[in-house]
Amino acid sequence: MHKRSSAYNISVMGILTALLLLQAFVPMFGYIRITPGVAITTMHLTVIMGAVVLGTRSGATLGLIWGVISMTVAYVAPGDPLSLLLFRNPVIAIVPRVLCGLIAGLVFNQLGKGIGSGKYTTAKMVAAGISGALTNTLFVIGFTWLFYAQRAASIVGNGANSQNLGFVLIAMLGVNAVAEAIAAGIITPLLGRALLRFRR
Repeated sequence: MHKRSSAYNISVMGILTALLLLQAFVPMFGYIRITPGVAITTMHLTVIMGAVVLGTRSGATLGLIWGVISMTVAYVAPGDPLSLLLFRNPVIAIVPRVLCGLIAGLVFNQLGKGIGSGKYTTAKMVAAGISGALTNTLFVIGFTWLFYAQRAASIVGNGANSQNLGFVLIAMLGVNAVAEAIAAGIITPLLGRALLRFRR
């Protein structure tokens, strides 16, 4: 049983890692660009899925992989000046992604621990998906404000300055943050339950 579980974990980690690479480098697959500097990502879904199905450690590991990919893309093929500025910083590129997987895994595994009904499992997956997505967005905004308030404000425009940058970013990214959270809340239980059933 242990060998079967290990083989399952390795297989799913391999598939999800490959999916992250595809999402990063295939146009409009991992990042759906709305305007310059604003894009809806689907990569958080892969990380959250790993956290729910494989556990907190795997979710954090997938988040780390996502972060390293983000930083690599910022160096070799940045989509816009803001991405070039932000995601070459390893803290902004990596820490929010790791926390996305970590928080999603913790929420799923610790929320109502021991309660195993089907509907409650679905509710936990929804909560894990939403919390993971919002964690990524909020920490990216927070670190941007912390490290690059003045420089990012000049790139963002829209009346942004070093004092109000965080609020301007929240307003600008509000739509895609909500869209990412909703997508995570819907897709996580749909795919997560199927993968968990396959593991059994």
